[in-house]
Amino acid sequence: MNIVLTALIALVMIVGGAAHLATPDQFVPLVPGFLPASAIIAATGLLQIAVGVMTLWPRTRARGGLAFAAVCLGYLPIHLWDYVRPDPVFAPPVAATVRTLVQLAFIAAGWALFRRTRIEQV
Repeated sequence: MNIVLTALIALVMIVGGAAHLATPDQFVPLVPGFLPASAIIAATGLLQIAVGVMTLWPRTRARGGLAFAAVCLGYLPIHLWDYVRPDPVFAPPVAATVRTLVQLAFIAAGWALFRRTRIEQV
């Protein structure tokens, strides 16, 4: 099970982070207007790649799982924002609900990898 969680998290984070860096314009609508979108998108792209790489090494895998859960928890308000914003990025209720549920599943996956890996290391 850890192999599946590790592969899933590494893939989601590394590919997602690379997408942030390669095509930042597609992420601009997700960043609140009062924040510097370019800097936020670049920073989150690099963060995602770092978290993905962390999960690939056994020594940092537990922290990588926890970091993945934390990053996904940090992204959750952006997904919930679509329910109330006048110009939703993902039209509620269906698309916004699916993205919110996926985000919750990602948080659970990161937490599970953290817990399972810590138990193996003890």
